[in-house]
Amino acid sequence: MSGFWSQIEQYSDTISNETSDDDSVDNLLSNLLTHADQERQTLEAQFNLISTTTKEKRSLVSQLQNGIAMANNLLEQHEQLRNQERKLTIAMKSHEDKAEVIAQDFRTTVKRLNSTTRVIDYLRCLETLLKQSSALEKFLSEGSLNESLSIYSQIANLTELVRDTSTEHLRSYSANLTLYWYNRLKTVLASRMEDILNKIEFPYVQKMSDSHLSELLDANRNQLKEELSYLLKMHLPEHVKHVDVQSRLRFIGWKPIPLFIQILLSGLISRFNYHFYGKQKTNDRRKPEWYLNQIISWILDHDYFLTEQLQPLLEELTEIPPWNAKVEFIRGLIELVIVKLDSQITSILIDTPLFTHYIEEILIFSQRIFQDDINYPNYLPNCMNLLCDEIVFEKWFQVEQDVSRTKLNNIFQSPTAHQSVYERMLERHPDEIKISECAETFLTLLHAMEDRYRLVPYPSCSLRLFSLQIDLLDDFLQGLICPPTSDVQTNDPLSKTFCSILNSIVYIADVIQQWRDQPHYKALQYFYDEYGRFSSKYGRVDSDEENPGKILIDSTLAQQFDLIQLNKKSHSATATIFDPLLEQYLNEQEQRCSTIVNHVNRLLERKCRPYIKEKWSMMPNPKDYLIMNITSSAIDPLVDLQAIFSELKNNLLKNVFHEIRARVIIQFDEFLFNSVINKHQFNEGGASQFLLDINRGWSRIGTDHVLQLLN
Repeated sequence: MSGFWSQIEQYSDTISNETSDDDSVDNLLSNLLTHADQERQTLEAQFNLISTTTKEKRSLVSQLQNGIAMANNLLEQHEQLRNQERKLTIAMKSHEDKAEVIAQDFRTTVKRLNSTTRVIDYLRCLETLLKQSSALEKFLSEGSLNESLSIYSQIANLTELVRDTSTEHLRSYSANLTLYWYNRLKTVLASRMEDILNKIEFPYVQKMSDSHLSELLDANRNQLKEELSYLLKMHLPEHVKHVDVQSRLRFIGWKPIPLFIQILLSGLISRFNYHFYGKQKTNDRRKPEWYLNQIISWILDHDYFLTEQLQPLLEELTEIPPWNAKVEFIRGLIELVIVKLDSQITSILIDTPLFTHYIEEILIFSQRIFQDDINYPNYLPNCMNLLCDEIVFEKWFQVEQDVSRTKLNNIFQSPTAHQSVYERMLERHPDEIKISECAETFLTLLHAMEDRYRLVPYPSCSLRLFSLQIDLLDDFLQGLICPPTSDVQTNDPLSKTFCSILNSIVYIADVIQQWRDQPHYKALQYFYDEYGRFSSKYGRVDSDEENPGKILIDSTLAQQFDLIQLNKKSHSATATIFDPLLEQYLNEQEQRCSTIVNHVNRLLERKCRPYIKEKWSMMPNPKDYLIMNITSSAIDPLVDLQAIFSELKNNLLKNVFHEIRARVIIQFDEFLFNSVINKHQFNEGGASQFLLDINRGWSRIGTDHVLQLLN
């Protein structure tokens, strides 16, 4: 109880502290009751909060219990499902095993069916081939060529169809059967065709008038057309190996000769083999021109028949003629020539003179077949392809190099090397008369080389021969700068020899400028650029840092590069490969022009010393003269300068002379200004006299009137 009363006492003290001393007992009690009421409300609020929290906890516990119960139910259901899954898995495995047995039986059955089907197809193919072969035998014995060729086409088509079959014996049998009938039909058709050719007196190995030939062809035109149509129907599947569908040459792009052309050529081939093989005198390995010229004659002799008679028949028999009769005929003869050359040329590599003769004759023959009257397409393989074989080409390149350098040395060793070759030909242009023998001969050498390698079919070979041409241009310039035999005339800037060398440099430089825009050299520039990219791509960059214009070709890349370029359309570009070489020529031209200009000005300055020392401030008044003349001390320099210009005009090209004269005048004008005007005082007479010298003398240097004025 004492505790209770002590709490009451503390409570009362608290209320008393909150109440002033002036308040009455009633106010104290009122405050006490109010404070007690507030305390009661606070306690009730705390009690209600505890009660609410307890209810929420009870609700959450209930929910958790319900969730646990549901989870237990789900676990039971999951276990039931797993049991069912195990049962289903066992059942499915059992069904799969049964299905696999059924599938294996099915596959075995299908395999047997396929095997049976292949056997049936195999037997059907054999039966078809045998029936067609029997039918072909029957029709051929009866002479029914149309039916025979029709059945042969069916056999050939069937052979083409079975080319991918796994049955090796069927492929072999069908191919052999096709070849058998092809050869038999070819023999029959060739015999019939030869009969017609005999009637029209083919081949034309002797001269025959076009009118007589037209009469023969008109009389046998229908029969020739019929036999030609039979031959055009003959073909072999691509995969069947036979001499008629295989190229006899190893060159890129060479195709087999058509059958009808082979039959046309059979008579000429027999003649060719008789004369140019064996022990005949015409079979002389030192005279390749004999059979090359014979081929040209045969082409020309058969031109009318091929273009005017045979080609129209081909166009009638086919909507789009697959062949040009003349071109195919020429191809057949070229094949004959190449086989002959190939059998000889490798054996004469060690005989350089004979090898050189072969090269010359092959080049002449190749140029001839590209001329308009023969007009063989230059994109088709020809004898030049044989010269591009690696071993043969290396020998050819070495011969070209040796011969050209020997000729270049002979050019400079000639005693008339720097004399004009046209000096006595008055009808020539004056500038042409001033072209030296060495420059003209050298340019002829370059043009001859260009004509030879212009026909080369492979870009890599063309570039190598072109590189030799570039080297020769560089060697020629060095030969002009440092001649083998040097004398006073060579080093005297005013000598005829010195001027001739300058003319040669200018002349060759002008030629190089023109070559930069020619289609031939533009194409070579394109190939050179393409080869640079090609070699860089494959990690082989060939370059000469000391000579950036030098062309280096890697033989191991050449064949791949040629294959790419032959199947690619080429483009042209300005031949910048000449630029380093052209710069050398122009630099040497500038140096020699400067040498002449400086030499002339030194002579003038020496001759003008008395003139410079004239007393220009003490000259008489012009009024004292009846007629004023050029200063006497100026006459000798003017006469000498006029003589020098006259000699230079006769010895130099027109444009070079004009340039040198202009530069001399400019430098001499500067000399007069610095040595006379700037260093002297002029009275009226001196000024008038110097003005007269300028107007009548110095300003007319190099004109034709200066000597008249001096006189």
